[in-house]
Amino acid sequence: MIRRLLNTTVFRLSLVYALLFSLVAGAAMASIYWVAAGQIREQTDARLALQSDLLLSLVKSSNSLQILRDAIQTRNEEHDEQGEPHFYVYALTTNTKLPFTKKMEAEYFTEGGRRVFGSLMFSDVLDIVDLEIQVKRDAYARVIITRLPGGAQLLVAADMSEQNTLLRKLYESMWLAVGLMFLLAVVGGWLMGYGVLRRIDSIRQTAGEIINGDLSQRMVVTRRNDEFDRLSLVLNSMLHRIESLMKATREVTDNLAHDLRNPLNRLRNRLDTSRFQPMDATHFQQVRQDALQDVDDLIKTFNALLSIAQAESGVHRDDWTSIQLDQLISDLGELYEAVAEEEGIQFSYTAQPGLVLQANRHLIAQVVTNLLDNAVKYTPREGEIKLVAEQQGQTICIIVSDTGPGIPAEERERVFKRFVRLDNARSTPGNGLGLSLVKAVADLHGAQVELADNQPGLKVILRFTV
Repeated sequence: MIRRLLNTTVFRLSLVYALLFSLVAGAAMASIYWVAAGQIREQTDARLALQSDLLLSLVKSSNSLQILRDAIQTRNEEHDEQGEPHFYVYALTTNTKLPFTKKMEAEYFTEGGRRVFGSLMFSDVLDIVDLEIQVKRDAYARVIITRLPGGAQLLVAADMSEQNTLLRKLYESMWLAVGLMFLLAVVGGWLMGYGVLRRIDSIRQTAGEIINGDLSQRMVVTRRNDEFDRLSLVLNSMLHRIESLMKATREVTDNLAHDLRNPLNRLRNRLDTSRFQPMDATHFQQVRQDALQDVDDLIKTFNALLSIAQAESGVHRDDWTSIQLDQLISDLGELYEAVAEEEGIQFSYTAQPGLVLQANRHLIAQVVTNLLDNAVKYTPREGEIKLVAEQQGQTICIIVSDTGPGIPAEERERVFKRFVRLDNARSTPGNGLGLSLVKAVADLHGAQVELADNQPGLKVILRFTV
């Protein structure tokens, strides 16, 4: 588990971002450290310069180094009497052979080189000056040396132990904070990687069950609405579609085997009977006609299945054109007007002028033809059929209504399945694929199919969005 987690992209990205963030944070804290150290040094140097100026003011007023030496001794002894550590140490020498700058590397000069600033250990300062004062010999000192006329040098040193302790703590805290941030980033990356790995394992497990044949499984969707949830929703929609197609395929296979068995058996029986019975020309002609009729029924069934498959797969989507509905309704109306007249049925058709539909003309004509064929087939003599095309709000509607037996409300969803035929329709010719083709073509065009009660009869409404 840990090895898989370490190999996840999320953990690796978290590790990279942790390193980058730690480097940026380290650089930021290092800059803070250097700024703080510079500020402490500048403030200390300013105080050292102030102390030097106070002592030099004595020399200017008396023009005597002895007064300066006495003032220095007094200030050094004050700390010894009080038992306090020396924050400032003062010294004066006139020995040009042993300058204070011997062990100190000058950092910068002021006042034309008269003043030198630098750093020394207190032990080096005491060795040079030979003072018996209470100071930390291993402490770090900030030093200012002022050259006086005649070769004398005034030294003022400040104890930097407290400032150095502060900087050391700041330095340690800086590295501790960087290490803690890196550790927290790694732990956060581990937790995120673990969460992602759990979601991926859930998807992988569900996909494995689906591969093994359980198409009812679905990806888990949480309330977080993250990218995994959105991906799961898309996959669930795809799985639902696949499951529906697989069920439809099984139903088609079963229904096809059942519906084709009868015409194939009849065809075989006729051909088998013709081998053993002597037939005259009239009888032979009848057998051949019946066989051709069975073959035509089989061809119609397969053609209908092929049309449904093509409509569902979107093969005809590139053949869409602008259809003048009034012209299409007029052409089909004239054709079925003669058919209805032969059956003793009243037929009328109307189309609202100017209706234009973006669709496949062949498929739309085939759908209307199927609906009119059903209407003619189930409408009794003296009945009525109407074909209407009109715009209703934001939809264009093609309506086919008849006065036949209609379809019960509880069966109106089932009749769109392939090879489904109601009990009152089993005595009439057909294969139960007409409304399936209507549904497939409507779905291809983003339209809705409604089956309504015509009181009496059936009303089929195709609604196309404008």
